[in-house]
Amino acid sequence: MPSKRNAALSAIGAAPSSAPDPSETVPPLKPPQHAKSVAKVMVYMPAKVARKFKEMAFTEDRKANDVYLDALDLYLRQQGHGGIKEVVGR
Repeated sequence: MPSKRNAALSAIGAAPSSAPDPSETVPPLKPPQHAKSVAKVMVYMPAKVARKFKEMAFTEDRKANDVYLDALDLYLRQQGHGGIKEVVGR
């Protein structure tokens, strides 16, 4: 029984005609953020609320962390602290 080969698999196995220079194809790396400038925080919330945050992020084509930060920024403003940028700038 002859075996069927996938064209993509055949292309992967084929040797490239000319290898590109790695220094030309690799973009420069961003410097890492300092550990002191960003703190990791764990938040416990009801599963349905977490799902709603993920859904909002998906529909807005954003990360859930960005939605969390928007909510935190709004809360800081309501409490009279001026939002995240103002707190970080102090």
